[in-house]
Amino acid sequence: MDRIWDVVVVGAGDVGHALANYQGFQNRGFRVAAIFDNNKEKVGQKIGRFVVEDTETMAEKIKAAGIKIAMLTVPASAAQEVADKLIQAGVRAILNYAPISLNVPSNVKVQYIDPSTHLQRMTFYL
Repeated sequence: MDRIWDVVVVGAGDVGHALANYQGFQNRGFRVAAIFDNNKEKVGQKIGRFVVEDTETMAEKIKAAGIKIAMLTVPASAAQEVADKLIQAGVRAILNYAPISLNVPSNVKVQYIDPSTHLQRMTFYL
C-alpha cells in the first residue's frame, strides 16, 4: 500500500460497532472515515471517535470526500438498496457482511464476508 484509503461503514449495529472501533486498519492502509445508519435512534450516537451519521446525507458526504470503499453491515433486506446508493456516490469496492449477493456493475468489486460459510468450510476438516 502506497497510500491511506478512507472507508465508510454503513450499519451501526454490532458488526458496524466492531469495525468502527477496530484498530488494525490504519497500519494496513485503511482509515474508517465515517459510519452511517438509517435508524434515527442510532444517528447522533457516539461509537468510539465517530458520531453515527444519517444515511440521508451519506451519498453527498461520500462524493464530497471522494471515498471509494465501503463496508456494508446492514440487514440483507436493505443491502441492495444501500449498495446502489453507495455506487451512485462513487464507491467502487464493497466489503459486504450482509448474507446476500449484490447486483453491481462490472466496475464495482464486492468481497463477501459470511462467518457461517467460513465456519462450515472449517468443519469439513474436522
